[in-house]
Amino acid sequence: MNMQTHRLLEQLRDKYGPGGFGKIAQKLLALSFGEIGFTHIVERGVEGVDIDIPGRGDDKFAVEVKTTDTTSFALRVSNVQALRMRAHDGYKPLIAALRLAPLEKWILARIPLSELSPGVVQVYRLRAYRMAGTERVLAPAFDRIVAEHFRGTLISGQQYLSEQLEQTGIEVRSF
Repeated sequence: MNMQTHRLLEQLRDKYGPGGFGKIAQKLLALSFGEIGFTHIVERGVEGVDIDIPGRGDDKFAVEVKTTDTTSFALRVSNVQALRMRAHDGYKPLIAALRLAPLEKWILARIPLSELSPGVVQVYRLRAYRMAGTERVLAPAFDRIVAEHFRGTLISGQQYLSEQLEQTGIEVRSF
């Protein structure tokens, strides 16, 4: 992310706290996936897999979204169980991790189901599983989405972003 995006995201995190910010980042990421051409996206504001995205070809991904200010994050038992459940429906597990630091960007890691386990995950270890091409396309789209939706998000938070998701055809599940 560029420096401006970093500053805007810090303001959102400061206003909404880490938990609220994580959900906001998830919704911004879903909008960014739509921006780069993914369709039939499902974003969930509840427990379970955070985002479903049909990929290109036969691939479809169940995305667990994580944000952190440090170099690691917790992958909970419930996160792993949700990814395993979606795998039964043909979805491949994908961890989307964003370290909130200058010049960092989303890491999209396709971790094999056999290697998924709960615990503390070091962000740098995800690099071995990266979808580098998608990350390169996603980075500038995410910067644009954050800039475009910052003011509305600062004022109305997740509600504003849920409305934007629905307006762009992304299904929002909050039940």
